[in-house]
Amino acid sequence: MKKRYAIPLAFLAVVGVGYWVYATPPSAPARVILTADEIVTMDPDQPTVYAVLIENGIIADVGPLDRLSPSGDVEIRHLDGVLTPGLIEPHTHPIASALLGASLDISSFKYSTRAEIMAALKEAAGKTALTPWLVAYGWDPVALPGLTPPTRAELDAISADRPIIILTQMLHDAYVNTAAVDAAGITLQGSLLHETIAIDSVVTKTPSPAPALTELLVRRQFAKYARNGFTTIGVTGAVGRHPDQIGLLKRISMDDNSPLRSFVYLVQRHLDRYVETGNPDYALGGDLDFAVLGAKFWVDGSPFTGGAATAEPYEQNAFVNDYLSISPDFKDNILNTAEDLEQRLSELHQAGYQIALHVQGERAVDAALDAIERLQDAYPMPQLSHRLEHNALITQQQMARAARLNVSLGFFIDHISYYGHVLPNFFGADRMTRYMPVNSAFQSGALVTVHGDHPATPIDPVNTLRTATTRQSYRGDAVSGLSEAITAYQAFQAMTINAATQLGKQDALGSIAIGKQADFALFTGNPVTGDLKSIAVKGTWKDGQPVDQRNVSWLKPGLVLSTIGSLLGLSGS
Repeated sequence: MKKRYAIPLAFLAVVGVGYWVYATPPSAPARVILTADEIVTMDPDQPTVYAVLIENGIIADVGPLDRLSPSGDVEIRHLDGVLTPGLIEPHTHPIASALLGASLDISSFKYSTRAEIMAALKEAAGKTALTPWLVAYGWDPVALPGLTPPTRAELDAISADRPIIILTQMLHDAYVNTAAVDAAGITLQGSLLHETIAIDSVVTKTPSPAPALTELLVRRQFAKYARNGFTTIGVTGAVGRHPDQIGLLKRISMDDNSPLRSFVYLVQRHLDRYVETGNPDYALGGDLDFAVLGAKFWVDGSPFTGGAATAEPYEQNAFVNDYLSISPDFKDNILNTAEDLEQRLSELHQAGYQIALHVQGERAVDAALDAIERLQDAYPMPQLSHRLEHNALITQQQMARAARLNVSLGFFIDHISYYGHVLPNFFGADRMTRYMPVNSAFQSGALVTVHGDHPATPIDPVNTLRTATTRQSYRGDAVSGLSEAITAYQAFQAMTINAATQLGKQDALGSIAIGKQADFALFTGNPVTGDLKSIAVKGTWKDGQPVDQRNVSWLKPGLVLSTIGSLLGLSGS
């Protein structure tokens, strides 16, 4: 009997040891000196150095190698490439990105015609998915000419019984079939859900994937950020189906080998939950691995749905009026009255919450700045720097006002990359000269950052850098407001030290300087002086340790087993 089990047990032991060895993440000594082909610090006092001494995850010294080689054991590692501070994405949505990344992709990055997309929807309707609903993401009538809205009848013909929800690329419109309307218990004429409140009325009723599966997907998303050079993210709204979004992000961020730091801005339902439950995970504050910094509010919507609260009407043409069904002389409304907005923000401001406000059109910017100015006048907290997000049509006067109020400006510059060739249809040639006016923002004296707002655009920081410096669409056939281009140094500044400052973490992150965390990105070339068309990210370091780029870093066996059990109905998780 003993011999019968000896070989299988030995085999399992070998497999177990092998997996343990394989799964062990790469590491560096607690005390190590890093050199590279170049080291870009983003510290104006020492723009370039030749070596970095790391002690227990902290930058202990920078300078020439001979000065950094003290007596005692210290390993010297040379990295092939250009070492920079770790990138910081100040405005992103990792849970939504993770879940939508696992939904049906119908984006313009995959399909080029309406017929192809409708065929993909029909095929997917007959297949199993993460939930009983068919969730599709990436419907993009701006990028794909001829992509007219799907009618309720069309979607019902695809499936009369299975609920279908189709989310647009920018997540400010959605389309549903009758089964989804009935399942959500709402009243709706046609198929269109316009802007976030309407979309949430259905999305919040969709079945959630198993929590273990969602966690696996979010862990994979964290790894994806890290593969693209990011070591820190600002989660401006932990949106996405999960019973405890904040707890999930905290758990992943505080793992010993987490690839990212995450700083979270609560949305209204999280603020309400905190009041109801007192859950300490939702409390303001935290540490350098995870912290709640503030709250996020929407003042207007998306420019691509007619949702931007503009000073002047959208352009009058067939594309806007007929194709996108935006009526003549349309200027969308502010989502909240001035009194309501100020009331919602007042208590948070007084409690020290940093408030991030989604604004696209000029009237939305005015509404946000008016509210902030009244709050600062009534309850002065000059050290509290609130944020304006996206800022598509912000004016010179508004930027100067933001600088005076210590309000930072974050720009969704990838609008120009992906939609630069069609944006003049929305706003005309004159307004396009100042669309996403990043250069003017730098000149205004305000703190400036750039972001990708994932999942609205793919994670591609080099493309973001390139777009900020060229103002060119990815198709190469349109340049939008070239006078608003910035230098590569400014663009990289916006994604490192400026982003750290916007998050209030400039003393610990954002540059390679003594006393800061040893968070780095490694590029194939210099992102400040090199050719951004040929540069790529090679890897990241966090807390003085190389970040594991392999799938094993996020593919946790326990979560896999729990997911399988849930799918098979073997557990309640």
